[in-house]
Amino acid sequence: MSRFHAFTWSAGFALLAFFVRPLPAPGAVFPPELHRARPVTNIQDALVYSVHEVIQKDADLDLARQAGSDVWIRGWFKWSRAIDYEQVRHQPAAAHGAGALFGAGITCSALYDGENGLRREQWEDLATRGPRGELVKAWGQNGVRHGSLSNPAYRDYLFSWCRRQMDAGADYLFMDEINAVLGPDEGFDDYAIADFRRFLPGQTAWPANDPRWQSIYGIGLTNRDECPDGTLNSFLYRAYLLRTGHANAPHAAQNPLAKLWQEFRVARDDQAWRELTTRIRAHAQSRGRPVWISGNGLTRHVDLQMLGVWGLWRTRAGRVDLAENQLEAWHSTVAAGCSLAGRRVPVVFFHDWGFNGFPWVEVPVADRRLWLRTRAAEIYAAGARFGFPVDGPWGPDAESDGLMEEIIRQTSFYQRHRDLYLQGRLLGFEPLTTPDPGLSLALWQRESPPALVLHVINRQSVPGALVTRSNVTVRLPLGLPPKSAGAVSPDWSGLRPVRTAVAGNTLAVTLPTLEAYAVAILDYPSLPAVKMAGHRMTLQAQWARPERNEFMVNPEGWVEDLWALSGLLQGRLHQHLRNPPTFLVNLPKGGRLRAQVAAVATQGARLEWQVDGRPAGVLDLRDRDGKNDSAAQEFDEAFAVTVPPGRHRVTLDNTGADWAVVKWLAVEGEIAPYTAQPPQGRSAVNR
Repeated sequence: MSRFHAFTWSAGFALLAFFVRPLPAPGAVFPPELHRARPVTNIQDALVYSVHEVIQKDADLDLARQAGSDVWIRGWFKWSRAIDYEQVRHQPAAAHGAGALFGAGITCSALYDGENGLRREQWEDLATRGPRGELVKAWGQNGVRHGSLSNPAYRDYLFSWCRRQMDAGADYLFMDEINAVLGPDEGFDDYAIADFRRFLPGQTAWPANDPRWQSIYGIGLTNRDECPDGTLNSFLYRAYLLRTGHANAPHAAQNPLAKLWQEFRVARDDQAWRELTTRIRAHAQSRGRPVWISGNGLTRHVDLQMLGVWGLWRTRAGRVDLAENQLEAWHSTVAAGCSLAGRRVPVVFFHDWGFNGFPWVEVPVADRRLWLRTRAAEIYAAGARFGFPVDGPWGPDAESDGLMEEIIRQTSFYQRHRDLYLQGRLLGFEPLTTPDPGLSLALWQRESPPALVLHVINRQSVPGALVTRSNVTVRLPLGLPPKSAGAVSPDWSGLRPVRTAVAGNTLAVTLPTLEAYAVAILDYPSLPAVKMAGHRMTLQAQWARPERNEFMVNPEGWVEDLWALSGLLQGRLHQHLRNPPTFLVNLPKGGRLRAQVAAVATQGARLEWQVDGRPAGVLDLRDRDGKNDSAAQEFDEAFAVTVPPGRHRVTLDNTGADWAVVKWLAVEGEIAPYTAQPPQGRSAVNR
């Protein structure tokens, strides 16, 4: 329990000195009293992250220390030519002395000509190939290939760099492009072809000489160039592509094996990644210490999720755009990341440098400061964490950009009040209301000492600067006043008073002033029950056939395996991409499912709800903007279905001409576990 958690109006005045320390002054270092004596021993306890790509000299170490973070991301990173990690093993020790875990990492995709002493024949053997067996330039660049995850030697090569970094003291590995990011003309090397050959029988249980391989899939069992021994056991997929004329477009629907090839690639990539993470953990265990793992983007088999802000970056005319409340999108990503990992793990956003530093360096420094004060606050209020951009490989440098002061201001706040985030629990976002525009609101609860914690973020701005607000009021669905109330903020020192008033079943909380972000702590003798609306689960529009079509709704109102739920619902035009979702939900008192429509194709769409296979609602959607733009915001209305009490299967289908985009989904009502088994003969995957 932090000293702040122990604060009450009756017994806490002696602790006020802890909160009234001045904010970091220009040029100041991170407050010494907030430095940890040693790093966290559990990655779940890491709250503040910072990015340092890469740490090379003592000045880089000094800059990293200033951030006061719990984890240094990408202090080492192996792209092409790697350093001798034994020569820099003092750097993880320096991080530990600053109370931080030291992060390293590698790319799992790129292979550069001659890198790290690879002979030409080794390089070409590790690289994947095109559908005609040709070497392919990665990203169209000379001298670089993508590696083959089917090649055991390539997997050994990847692990060797992880091992070197761990042996030199790295605590955390950031694994970039874990599926090798192959383009459509890559992935057809001999090793992958052999893996595909072994994969196929498991999908049908047919014998290797079964004539159905030829009659259904067109495999030339009698063609000795394609199947040298006359059976599937010697099947050469590249020869098949050439003979059938699909080598130019191997992924087209006209190729009978395209779907199975894609399924193979997904399974192979997951198997290779699982093998690599297992080897990393086993090696760390042999050294008697933990090493934590993430990918770059949401993935399985990880200890934390690390992903770029990319899809949630908002600009207008070259300036940061704060018009949209993004709390639910951040939080949906948290839910999807934990679902994919199979347990609760930290979900950390960061500004991925990408090629040429896009997009962080493309806005003015004043806008970057504005983003840190508002969007990073939304990220924390939504239950995620943020990697503050201290140093990057293509120019971003918080010290020379003048952002280090702001980073210290922010990290000091989160470290000072870390228990609010690590020991609190997010209750939701609705139905918090306010008469003041441009606010993002989230309500949390803290178990001990009991409190409701209200996060308020101000998005009202002029270019590069916020508009300071006065007497900001937020209404909570609660008719019980707190015994005491105060607010903390990165924008002021100490605990400031907050006014509260009850009218009926509503509690009004008023902040006298609000710059960027404030957190109001409402102390109660015991935690009150607050009835919040269902989570709005933000969906990603994925142009692919969804892997799953059945989704369990858990008692917290979240769709399990949310990562597999696409917001792009295909209509009749693309039958091969259709796989409409069914939600398995138990509502003891009944409830509703709501889907918010954002855009439709020019041909329009028709959404239909079904409850237990019976029609329960129809919404015809005609195109409004004349564009096939899945990112458009043509609609702002929720399509709801009422669900009677009990266990039900609720399906959302699009029976219209073309696609529709569902921006978010919410389940409302008291939810119990859904324990009934799916009807016999149905599968939750690919049916």
